[in-house]
Amino acid sequence: MPGKTLCQSCGTPITRDDEYGTNSDGTKNFDYCIKCFKDGRFTEPDITMEQMIEKVTKEMIEQEGIPAKYAAKIAREYIPGLKRWSKGRS
Repeated sequence: MPGKTLCQSCGTPITRDDEYGTNSDGTKNFDYCIKCFKDGRFTEPDITMEQMIEKVTKEMIEQEGIPAKYAAKIAREYIPGLKRWSKGRS
């Protein structure tokens, strides 16, 4: 499917077919990564947008080596616009 997609829950780039989430019927879900969406449901259904921002910030610091100040800024600007979190907004 798409060459490079961003997970609409956490913003992680999805570059390989096995990184896509799965629907309840086992088909690929092209909106979300496998870490966020599996078997037709979110893996962390009760996580809030604020908690996702904190989680993504921590991952950017630890995995990408992005300075904390910048990682937090990126997550705060980006996460709210993703499909999972922008519902009900104009």
